Amino acid sequence: MREGLDAPTLELPAENVEQIRAFLDGQSRLKLAVWVRHEQQGGDGPLYDHHLVLGVDDGDWETGDMRALDAGVWRHLPLRTTEKTWIDIYPLSEVEGLRSLGTVLWEQASPGGDPLDYRFTFQPFEAVPEAVARFVSLVGAFPAVRSVGADVSRFWNGDDEVESTIRLAVDAPAEADVREVVDAARSTVLAGHSFRSPYRGPVQPSMTILYEAST
Repeated sequence: MREGLDAPTLELPAENVEQIRAFLDGQSRLKLAVWVRHEQQGGDGPLYDHHLVLGVDDGDWETGDMRALDAGVWRHLPLRTTEKTWIDIYPLSEVEGLRSLGTVLWEQASPGGDPLDYRFTFQPFEAVPEAVARFVSLVGAFPAVRSVGADVSRFWNGDDEVESTIRLAVDAPAEADVREVVDAARSTVLAGHSFRSPYRGPVQPSMTILYEAST
């Protein structure tokens, strides 16, 4: 659970609260919704924003794909405000502790029919061999880059694919190296493809290795 949570100072419009409750009533997975303020330290003093904290069963938290659930809820839960607001998902046992300081917007009385069955799957990215060769020749000019990998991330709601994007991993010591690799990838292996922001880190087991430095 985040630190710095306390009583909210921003009140959501009544119409929006009803929209949020209607969405939550229609699903079965989220159990409790608490509205709180979050304080964090900025350069010139404290900064504040507000969070809608959602609780799921502790067992679901431990075994479910919370990153996928978070992505799905962000898409469909109608949290509408011009202020900076966020949605957080935590184990129900932790969210229960916010009742005394936050505003309980909703609590499940009976499960709705939508299971919010969101999940991610990953499979190797199949790149055109000629494009890979051009990519390797470009990345070879960046001696700090150790390896580059890519896979296809698919986002599902039940059996329906919502979207697919390409993940790119760059194993290198600095963000500047990542930017160089991304520029090379855009013009070669990723030309014409949609891909999410790359991350700096080791190549994942699900990924196709696009480049590996000679040892």
